[in-house]
Amino acid sequence: MTFAKLRILLVLGAGGVLSACGFSPTEGIHREITVKAGGASVVVAAPEGFCIDERTVDQSRAGAFVFLSDCAMTQNAGPTIARVPISAVLTASVSNSGLPGGGQGLGQALADLQAFLQTPIGQASLGKSGNMTTISLLSLTRTENAVIAFVEDTTITTTTAESPRFWRAFTEVGGRLVALSATGYNRYDPDQARIEQIIMAFIASLHAANPG
Repeated sequence: MTFAKLRILLVLGAGGVLSACGFSPTEGIHREITVKAGGASVVVAAPEGFCIDERTVDQSRAGAFVFLSDCAMTQNAGPTIARVPISAVLTASVSNSGLPGGGQGLGQALADLQAFLQTPIGQASLGKSGNMTTISLLSLTRTENAVIAFVEDTTITTTTAESPRFWRAFTEVGGRLVALSATGYNRYDPDQARIEQIIMAFIASLHAANPG
């Protein structure tokens, strides 16, 4: 996959919030779900405290998109979204192919991605608005299996009270590039420390659900 195609995935991964209005609080609510992307199966597993509503899962020729939000557990240990205040929203975008340059090994592919995200085009792709004048890359780090970006986009893109600062992560499982995002609803936490912990837990749960 070229970096031009990657840019499209980055924009999709920034994601809008899907409404769960009118849905049953328990029916179709899962802690993990299997999606298809480019003929491969990828398990998207929620970190602790979050759930997936299967009716908000989008699978198409372009890959798969999964939306997650806060949830609780019922007495019979089933997940529910009933009367659970939303403190953060998460998304996972699964590509039909892997990281660009993946044939060189995951480490080199992540290094190349990290370099790309430091370019003006890469930084613009990380935002939710596409407006280069309002997007700032606050930090960019690389771990053994992911690149993690802390981003600010001051352009208002929704009518919700989400924070203009959010976290994004890029990793590969099952030969597929997965772009994750986590956005909080506390504007008074400029460092978004809790959301950073959530995105790291999201990366861990994704890899635990897709061993190898």
